[in-house]
Amino acid sequence: MPRKRQSTKSRIVKAAWNLFFKNGYDKTTIEDIIAASKTSKGTFYHYFKGKESLLNSLSYLFDEKYEELAGVINPELSAYDKLLFLNHELFYMIETSVDISLLAFLYSSQLTTKDKKSLSDHKRYYFKWITEIISQGLDSGEFANTSSAEELMNIYAMYERALLYDWALFKGKFSLTEYSDKLLPHVLDTFVEGV
Repeated sequence: MPRKRQSTKSRIVKAAWNLFFKNGYDKTTIEDIIAASKTSKGTFYHYFKGKESLLNSLSYLFDEKYEELAGVINPELSAYDKLLFLNHELFYMIETSVDISLLAFLYSSQLTTKDKKSLSDHKRYYFKWITEIISQGLDSGEFANTSSAEELMNIYAMYERALLYDWALFKGKFSLTEYSDKLLPHVLDTFVEGV
C-alpha cells in the first residue's frame, strides 16, 4: 500500500499524543498542541471541539503508524511474519509513546460512548490492511481455509485489544511488546492449523 502524505488532522493528533506522553494530559494545553502541530487555533477547532475530543483519536495514531510501516515492510514476508512484524512495531510504539492512563481511559470510554467506537471502526486503515494480509495468507494456502478473512481479522483485533486492555489494567507491569512477541505466534498458529 502506498504511503500517504501526513494530513493536518493527523499532525494535530500526533503532536497531541506526543505531548500527552511527555507532559501528561492535564498539563498539555490546546496552545501547546497548536504550536507543536504548527497549525492555527482555527484549524485546530475545525477538526476538534477541544482537548477532550482528542482522547478518542488514538486510533488515528495507530493507523498512522501502520501507514508508516506500509512503506518499510518487506513485501516478500509471509502473511504470518507480516502480522508478527506489524504487531511488534505497533505495540513497541504504544509502550514507548502512549500514556497508559490515557489508553485505559480510551478503552473505558469505548464501552460507554454513544458515538462511533473508533477502535472497532472497520473503515480504518488498520482493519483494511490486516484483512488484506490475512486474505493473502488464505489465498496462498498459508492459513487454513476454515475461516474467512473477516473472521480471522476479528480474532486478531480481539487479541490485540485484549492484550492492550490487560497491559493497561496492570498499569504496564509487564512489557507489552515482549509479552505479545511470545503470545501472538500461538494465535497465528491457529490460523495456520485452522480455527
